[in-house]
Amino acid sequence: MKVITDQDVVNFLNNNLDKSSILNLFQHTLYNSLKTYSTNPNSIVPPRIAQASNNSNSDTTHVYMPCISPNEVGIKVISGGQGNNEKGLGFQGCVLIMDEITGQLQAVLNANTLTAFRTALASSLGLIEKINVDSDNILPEISVFGVGLQAYWHVKLALLLYEDKIKTVNILNRTLSNAKKLKDQFTKEFSNIEFNAFSYLENEEEFLKHVHNSSIIFGCTPATTPVIKKEYLNQDPQYPVFISLIGSYKPHMIELDLDLMKELKSNGVKIIVDSKEHTLHEAGELIQSEYKEEELVEIHEVYKTTNPEILNDVSYKNLNLTVQKIVGLSIMDLSIGKLIYDKIGDDTVIVNNF
Repeated sequence: MKVITDQDVVNFLNNNLDKSSILNLFQHTLYNSLKTYSTNPNSIVPPRIAQASNNSNSDTTHVYMPCISPNEVGIKVISGGQGNNEKGLGFQGCVLIMDEITGQLQAVLNANTLTAFRTALASSLGLIEKINVDSDNILPEISVFGVGLQAYWHVKLALLLYEDKIKTVNILNRTLSNAKKLKDQFTKEFSNIEFNAFSYLENEEEFLKHVHNSSIIFGCTPATTPVIKKEYLNQDPQYPVFISLIGSYKPHMIELDLDLMKELKSNGVKIIVDSKEHTLHEAGELIQSEYKEEELVEIHEVYKTTNPEILNDVSYKNLNLTVQKIVGLSIMDLSIGKLIYDKIGDDTVIVNNF
């Protein structure tokens, strides 16, 4: 059995990620798992268990998310609460990968980077269908709201996919100091890109022109009031705009302008999601704007589609805008975790026998 630490995952991804591997290996693996999930959702991803700790010294909630797919079997466990946040720990978790035939435990992976990466990878599935990676019809900036690992991996994958087409990345966060920290981290990795840091609570006129100049926008904040407003978006329909929202994961949370969501709905614009069922239970944008299942399109239906009607359904032509909402599924963690387990070298992991 392999025990794969978070640093092992980071090292593996940094050593194996480029435009070709993202398109031909990682995206393909995730797409196959989401397509499989769609064939029997409730059987492949059974209901999760969420329970508060029974320890009087803990305010942690533990969440157990199983997966029983023909190709991936295992469970993801995450734990978190205010106490963790105050300690700077955030959510803690792991992914257990089992042999899909025998149930033998094959690997335990730290879920930290794995979760952020697989979510960003899911965002990229819809993104490349809206904006082809080789297209010249793309605005030269990316704007990301949030500064956590999710924000980091969303930006990193987009920069690898679109290469020299992106000149500037704008990092917008509630606190400017944390935006500057992520800016400094990125500056060390991508010397050919300009990085800007802003607080979205201050000096709107300073960042507005940059968000206007962005075809790619990511929402990675647990906001309860919209941080991405309609007036921030490019208004010229000759340029595509793609927004992927991953930060709001409870019904009261919302990142995108609710009036804009209702405008999309009233104009018959469908939203791309990873799971119709799960997003309608968890995603504040969809719940508060009263989207229904028939008004959603799952990512596996969009990715590599040969049906132009699907792409038309998810595009708001007035703004050339497409919106995607992702809440995450255990099969996403299992499929990418299994890929890493299969590919990672024994010399980079701690190997134990049980």
